[in-house]
Amino acid sequence: FLTGQNVIAQQTIAVHFLYGSKPANKHKTSETKWFGGKKGGHVTIETGDSIIGFQPGGKCHLFGKKKNANGYFSNEEKQNWIKDTATLKYTSIIIPIDEGNYLKVKTVVDKYLKQSPYDYAVFGMRCAAATYDVLEETGIVKKRSLLGKWTSYFYPQLLRRRLLKIANTKNYTVIKNKGRNSRKWEKE
Repeated sequence: FLTGQNVIAQQTIAVHFLYGSKPANKHKTSETKWFGGKKGGHVTIETGDSIIGFQPGGKCHLFGKKKNANGYFSNEEKQNWIKDTATLKYTSIIIPIDEGNYLKVKTVVDKYLKQSPYDYAVFGMRCAAATYDVLEETGIVKKRSLLGKWTSYFYPQLLRRRLLKIANTKNYTVIKNKGRNSRKWEKE
């Protein structure tokens, strides 16, 4: 029974970082090379039962283009993501946010799923910068220009380090999965 207190509904979002890797020496014939190698990886945001990530929809452009843009936001069901990542190295940061910020994130994600606001490019927006772009709506990270996003968060490790510092100061839950031994994984 609550008297006279404002109760703010709380939601969570999760930011999932898949680590870059390459085949371990003894497994070079059984494991394939992955795009980006040890500096690769991928970043997604979980809202509800959806895992949202930004990726190229064809040939990756060197610089972002407005005409013939090929980047898009994908939506994967959480249960499929759990199965797909069971043997991969990842870190997940669970971020509690109020209902208003959760709705802002959902609105942005829904809009981006319909039409990406930018192209996927080597020197431009990629998964880490696009994730930062969505996180700006929560107030967890400060606003940056598109140029500031992709130069500061050129690859996932840079954003992961930033969010882990925030998680440490704000006591967010951090979940880690070590990944299979047949790959050499990027280190923290």
